[in-house]
Amino acid sequence: MKTLAAPDSAWEARLRWGSRRLTAEVLDGRGRTTLKLGDGPEDDVAIGSTARAVLTWTPEGLELRFTPGVEGELSSHGDSAKTFSELVQEGRVKESPEGFALVLKPDDSATLRIGTLIAEIQKARGRFPRLPIDGRALVFLVLAMIAIGLMVASIMAPAEQPKAEWIHKPTPKALTRPPEAPRLPDGVPPSPQ
Repeated sequence: MKTLAAPDSAWEARLRWGSRRLTAEVLDGRGRTTLKLGDGPEDDVAIGSTARAVLTWTPEGLELRFTPGVEGELSSHGDSAKTFSELVQEGRVKESPEGFALVLKPDDSATLRIGTLIAEIQKARGRFPRLPIDGRALVFLVLAMIAIGLMVASIMAPAEQPKAEWIHKPTPKALTRPPEAPRLPDGVPPSPQ
């Protein structure tokens, strides 16, 4: 698996349920750009709560939108953490009719708590796996699989039949003979009916 160095603009979200680690997602402009936490069918992680949080990558930072019921802290430049309630009073967290919005800057790290789900968000560091999809290689792979399938099918065809007929082998029909006319002695013409 190919690994890439985390770009400067990549963010990592580590999700835990209590002390159990669930997953870690990288959000950046080259891959995944959004992570949705909620109970809707379009959400990426089911959280078992009416609260909802959406993390969206932007070139300026990571935008965090959340509804009431989401608690958390933000730490900037390594300073002591401030709760979201304190950040609302300072004006860093903006209120909207849908909930709240906060943009994380490169030196920020945040912790979200929704029930027993904990999301730790920070700049991505180190290396992470990335599997780029090469369209030409994918087409070649599909064509190669089809060719292998046809070769196997032709090898497995019964020897007594032409190779292509065994695929659509007709079902044998019962042979029926027409009824025989009664035999008359030689020289006697058949009677008209």
